[in-house]
Amino acid sequence: MEILADFATWLAATPVAALVTSRGWIVPAIQVVHIIAIAAVVISVAQINRNAVRTRAGAPDISLTLRQWLPVAYIAVGILAVSGALLIASEPGRALFRTVFWVKIALIIAALALTRAHGAAALRARLGWHRVLAAGSVLLWVGVVFAGRWIAYADGWPGAPA
Repeated sequence: MEILADFATWLAATPVAALVTSRGWIVPAIQVVHIIAIAAVVISVAQINRNAVRTRAGAPDISLTLRQWLPVAYIAVGILAVSGALLIASEPGRALFRTVFWVKIALIIAALALTRAHGAAALRARLGWHRVLAAGSVLLWVGVVFAGRWIAYADGWPGAPA
């Protein structure tokens, strides 16, 4: 925990942290951008998964759905990475020393991998696992949303810096 505490102390002293915390409106503005990007990811993933599991005649072509929605999801994930990093810089002790933050990071990694695998499987003639992958992808992204919101209410680790 000492390395993480040193990192949090360093991060809090960076010019980025100083800028983000210098005005009372900056953090709420970043949070708004973060929330809008979350919505974009959830909507994109929902559209991709909804169309991937539709197997009846006349269902939209999954390759078209992927071309429409994956760029939105990837751009939104990039925005989330930047806005999330800025939010962490504003209060490193608040995020880095909460187990739920690390659960969120693990869920993001798993959700990105599963969403990508699901898209690839859907392109390969909708192999039998597409419904399971779709459900798993949606559940992981919902878990990311819950974990992210939970960070504000979770207690820090014992002995963690404030």
